Amino acid sequence: MIKIAAFQKNSFIDYPGKIASVIFLGGCNFRCHYCHNSQLMSADSNTLDFAKVLKELKEQVGFVDAVVITGGEPTLHPHLREIIREIKKLGFLVKLDTNGTNSQILKELNVDYIAMDVKAPIERYDVIASSAKQSSFEVLKSIEHLKSGNVPYMFRLTLSPLLNESDIKQIGTLIHGAKCLQLQQFVPNEYSNSHHTVHLPHTLETAKKFEQILSKHCDRVILRGF
Repeated sequence: MIKIAAFQKNSFIDYPGKIASVIFLGGCNFRCHYCHNSQLMSADSNTLDFAKVLKELKEQVGFVDAVVITGGEPTLHPHLREIIREIKKLGFLVKLDTNGTNSQILKELNVDYIAMDVKAPIERYDVIASSAKQSSFEVLKSIEHLKSGNVPYMFRLTLSPLLNESDIKQIGTLIHGAKCLQLQQFVPNEYSNSHHTVHLPHTLETAKKFEQILSKHCDRVILRGF
C-alpha cells in the first residue's frame, strides 16, 4: 500500500497559471536551516493512504488542472513513478518540486513542469543544506539537464540570511542561461528559530539588488514573499 504524508485539495500558487491539488511526500536528504516543511524530513511522515487521495483527486477532475508533488524530497519516495502514473491517468498535469539530488530520475519521469530549488553556491551546500558532497554533484547535473531539456521549469532560491552578495553572483553563474528563477524570502519559523543563531531576513532593498544581479543570468526573475 502506497503511503504519502499529506494532501491539499486546492492551491492557486504552486503551479504557475494553474489551479492545483498538492501531494506531500515525506523524507528528505537535506536539512536546510530555514525548512518550512521540517515535519516531512522523515519518511515516517508517510502515513496517509494514497488510494484514498486518489479517490479525492477523481472528484477534483474538472475543478483543478494539475497536481503538484512536493515534500520533503519526492525523488526519494520508492513509489514516485507509480504515483505520477496514476495521477496522469486522471488527465491532470503534474508538477514536481525537487532539490535536484537525483538527476537520473528527473530524466526519466513523465511530468509537465519541474521546480528545482537551488540552495547556494555548490561549495556552500554543506552549510545551507547540510548536504554531502555527492549531492552537490547531482545538483550540477540536474541544473544542466533542466536548462537543456524540453520540460518547462523554474529554479527557486530561498534568500537565506547566510547568503551574501558574493554567493548570489556565484549562483547566477551556476544557473546562467536559465529561463526562470523565483527568488523567495526567508521566513523565520519554529525550525529555523530552533538553531543556536536566529538570523533576520534580507531587506526588500537587498532583495532587489540581488534580483538585478541574477537578472543578468536568467530570462526572468520573480520576487516572492517580499
